[in-house]
Amino acid sequence: MTVRRGRALVDGWPGETRAAVLAPAPDGDEALVELLVLRADKPSYAGNLYLGRVSALDRGLNAAFVELGLARSGLLPLKTAPAGLQEGAAVSVRVVREPSAGKGAKLAHAPDGGESHVKPPALLAEATPLLDLLRRVDPERILVEGAERRRALADTAPDLQTRIEGYTGTKPLFEEAGLNAEIEALLEPEVPLAGGGQLLIEPVRTLTAIDVDAGRADARGGRTRQALEVNLDAVREIARQCRLRALSGLIVVDFLELETKSERQQVANALQAAFADDSVAVSISPMRASGLVEIARQRARPPLHELLSEPVGRAGRIADTLSLAYDLLRRAWAEALANPGRTPVLKAHPDVLAELDGRADAAHAALTRALGRRPERCGDPTRPRTVLDILLA
Repeated sequence: MTVRRGRALVDGWPGETRAAVLAPAPDGDEALVELLVLRADKPSYAGNLYLGRVSALDRGLNAAFVELGLARSGLLPLKTAPAGLQEGAAVSVRVVREPSAGKGAKLAHAPDGGESHVKPPALLAEATPLLDLLRRVDPERILVEGAERRRALADTAPDLQTRIEGYTGTKPLFEEAGLNAEIEALLEPEVPLAGGGQLLIEPVRTLTAIDVDAGRADARGGRTRQALEVNLDAVREIARQCRLRALSGLIVVDFLELETKSERQQVANALQAAFADDSVAVSISPMRASGLVEIARQRARPPLHELLSEPVGRAGRIADTLSLAYDLLRRAWAEALANPGRTPVLKAHPDVLAELDGRADAAHAALTRALGRRPERCGDPTRPRTVLDILLA
């Protein structure tokens, strides 16, 4: 008999859904082990089923380019395609790897997915990443904020119905669990390690670089012992950060240099074990003498930094205006719950407030309905775009 552990939390606004899974930690507290953020403006395609049209065959790649109705054609390896596939033919496919900058989706043939009366390219069935997550982790409890969202989830997943509960706390669900701060931390490059070291995570266009730094780690056992202990601390957190941030593609890790082959193998074995229960395909190279390891992780959905931020300058990133607008609405709702009868005043840069009448208009309307009145606004073009405040009227 399977023993269910932990709990899943689900919240969101129209246009954005967030789900987090918390599991018991060794210290008796809860730890964030899974995070899913879905955004209507940046949809995920992995798992979607399409009836596509073959636009070209590339014998050099041994693959077919398949039109899906997306910005780029997907790539279907011919070894998985129906025999005798020709240009112009209709073929049912499933997206197995998300499209990324400059690359179309990777596809697999879905032999039972075709519909003869549909004209390609056409979407046949959308993936259900939230339900897939909940069924995969199988939590003991599923707490959902918002009566409508709870009912919708229960209606679409009758197998989970007995574990789905409506959240009735006096603070927003993710704030009560401390998750808003954790999500913000997942957008930062520095990640502290339990023993005093740290990770520096830097996504760039072609790869993600992760540097392991000894930082303030205890060196009383000698530098060699310190390097091994920091590296072993790092492997667990690297696997966790890759899952939570949805990092994918090539991930290059620069571990602290180790003196012996046996120490390098010990860290390599620990890294393999840390990724063993990952929900997507992962391959890991042997560790070089310099400490470099290459990890290839399947792209199952857009990385968190792509969903919630945008590039600024040559190397940095900043929260995009829509993410800031959702954050502003969450803060307004938290203040409204803490101060019944008061009207939130949303103070932010005009670019952020403009989203409330644009891409976040449905979320703004939902807040208005929940409050029973329209929140007030105060635009300030002199303040940085990322500075948000909630006043009370």
